[in-house]
Amino acid sequence: MKAFMLAAGLGKRLLPLTQDKPKPLLKVGGIPLIQRNLMKLKDSNISEVVINVHYLGEQIINFLGDGSDYEMKISYSIEKDLLGTGGGIRKSIHHFEDPFIVLSSDTWSDFDFKQLSLNKDKLAHMILVPNPKTNSYGDVSLKGDLISGDKSEETFTFSGISIMSPEIFLNYSKDQTVSHLWNDFLSVAASKDLVTGEVYEGNYENLNTIEDIERLDGLLSEE
Repeated sequence: MKAFMLAAGLGKRLLPLTQDKPKPLLKVGGIPLIQRNLMKLKDSNISEVVINVHYLGEQIINFLGDGSDYEMKISYSIEKDLLGTGGGIRKSIHHFEDPFIVLSSDTWSDFDFKQLSLNKDKLAHMILVPNPKTNSYGDVSLKGDLISGDKSEETFTFSGISIMSPEIFLNYSKDQTVSHLWNDFLSVAASKDLVTGEVYEGNYENLNTIEDIERLDGLLSEE
């Protein structure tokens, strides 16, 4: 199985830490976030990863290289202009013939990627987490194991971790270059009952503030 890591964001909420360094290269416990996620993928028997880059992307490319140091193959999708979470994956969809893992390179969790699987009759499976204070209204709800955009039910937040079929990106107008993963792709498939999900109750951090970075850095440094 292959994986796609999103690493093109500007990281504005973490200024000044991201003034001259992309967010995925910020260290927690002495190790850059993107490297932590890469090693977790390797431990889950993922041998090929595609990473999209934009802001200070050359730093990420120079740091990780072609993946040979990690006994993996790393390819890069360089975005001259930001394409959004959905557009970034769609630009690279030619790398994937079978279902693949998608994750944000600048989040942290102890989720086991080996648990990810996709039912043959579905297009995606999303990992959800309880709503943090910064997203109290949540993103989606669950009806059984099916993802729904109906927020009248109990809601959860999308962790950014998922497994998807390339098919979800194929029937889409190429005239729109910038697109959002949920709004333009996942929500359409979910409306047809083609997206499943589960709630992960373990450790998960979406690092949006300097305080978040410092807290996680202290936690991991004690390990």
